[in-house]
Amino acid sequence: MRKRWMRLVAVADRWRGAAADSALWGGCVALVAWEVGGVRAAPVIEVAAVAAVLAAAFALRRRRPFAALGLALAALVAQVVAIALTLTSTLALSYAVACAVLAFSAGRRSDRTASVAAMFATAALATLMAYAVNWIRVGDARETLTGVTDWAGGLAALAAIMLAPWLLGRYRRRHAELRTAGWEIAERMERARDLDAERARLRERARIATQMHDSLGHDLALIAVRAAAVEMAPEDGGTREAAAGLRSAAHDANLRLREIIGVLREDADAGTRNGAEGEGDLAALVDRAVRAGLDVRLLREGADPDPASPAGRAAHRVVEEALTNAARYAPGAAVTVRLVRAEGVTRVRVSDTGSAGAAAPRGPAVRDGSGLAGLRELVEGRGGGFSAGPGTATDGGVRGFAVAADIPDSAEPPPGTGPEGTETARRLSGARRSARRRLAAALTVPPALAATAVAAGFAVLAYVGTHTVLPADDYARLRVGQDRAAVERELPRFDYPARDLVDPPPAPPGSTCRFYLVEWENGLPPVYRLCFAEGRLAAKDRIARG
Repeated sequence: MRKRWMRLVAVADRWRGAAADSALWGGCVALVAWEVGGVRAAPVIEVAAVAAVLAAAFALRRRRPFAALGLALAALVAQVVAIALTLTSTLALSYAVACAVLAFSAGRRSDRTASVAAMFATAALATLMAYAVNWIRVGDARETLTGVTDWAGGLAALAAIMLAPWLLGRYRRRHAELRTAGWEIAERMERARDLDAERARLRERARIATQMHDSLGHDLALIAVRAAAVEMAPEDGGTREAAAGLRSAAHDANLRLREIIGVLREDADAGTRNGAEGEGDLAALVDRAVRAGLDVRLLREGADPDPASPAGRAAHRVVEEALTNAARYAPGAAVTVRLVRAEGVTRVRVSDTGSAGAAAPRGPAVRDGSGLAGLRELVEGRGGGFSAGPGTATDGGVRGFAVAADIPDSAEPPPGTGPEGTETARRLSGARRSARRRLAAALTVPPALAATAVAAGFAVLAYVGTHTVLPADDYARLRVGQDRAAVERELPRFDYPARDLVDPPPAPPGSTCRFYLVEWENGLPPVYRLCFAEGRLAAKDRIARG
């Protein structure tokens, strides 16, 4: 059922896309027909050709977006080339509408920039070559430079018609990806939350198991020590007192077991808090071991860590596990607990002398059980150091066992676990930065290109205009009848085109005239007219316009 529904949705999407393409194609063709019909003498052939080109372009818009854009751009460039070659004089702006629509569509469907850059450069070179052909045919330097301004204006228009919609389409695509990524990240966060809850349950179970191993195991080890003392004591040598101590230790172990099992009925925070409150400080731990019969000596330098702090609980666990191992594997050994606290670090070292008359231990693996492994994970997880191995070297070999831990008061979270270090946060942040960059490019690149082209065109116009002005002093020095060559040496580089004058006065019979600006300004400034006949200046006058 679900697959059938997905197929129906896909078919509906295809039909909706085809209808949208048909509507866009019909609108563009109707706009071209309306505009061309008002400016062309025979628009039918041109409209039919444009309709066929746009039909192919909109058919390729989804699968080949850059090919579709190329077809629409080719139609627009063909019209500009026709104007540059003076085959027509009117530009139909409706050609640009289809180009802008297909450029936006290409930006939404692909990130490729090389294709758009190649099409923009090709269009610019094609129009430049058309203008160059016309400049060569006319053979007038002033017309050539004026045509450069027309070409620069065309580049500015092309940037607005093609580049701006394409960049906006790229931004729209990235914005849609960002929205999709947001839903994906939300779904992933839900899955991660479920996984975190499962991990929390597993961590709590592991914590309870560790607490049972450490605390209850420590009490049971002390019971074993007391039981050994009862076993070895003479029948009348204080057996009653030893048995009473053994009963008390068993009672304490039973209470500890009830306490740990009670954690299973509470949340993790309450269990951790209750465990911390029941552990007590290190002096009480060592005193309990001494009363059980262990030979333990406590050496302290500096203040004791807070028993309720994470560092204090970690130190308590290290000492507790070390005393338990000494009671199990080295009965009768002398144990030294050294606690040094300085510069925010608690250094714990617990060493024993080994069992009397026992052989040297085989190595750290003898006592590297689950308890020491858990201690290593606990201490190193807080950024500290942990080691466990053979103790003091003597003439008879290495004797005893030592456990050492450096526990910092504060632990930094591991890298990559914070909100900014997660993969989802990095992906979301990267998508946002990419969307902002594309929006900035869409808002700055086309205006910058257009401004550059327009500035270049105005610079050329200024150059041509200033070199078309005949200064008044130079005009006053010219005399009718003067040799033409001498007159031309005083003239500016460019003359003003006669076609830009409306109804100029008639020239003297048999003469040719040139025009020069009196001053360079907008509008219709006055011009000087110089007429030459038979190689001499035949007439000069000033013509006011406007």
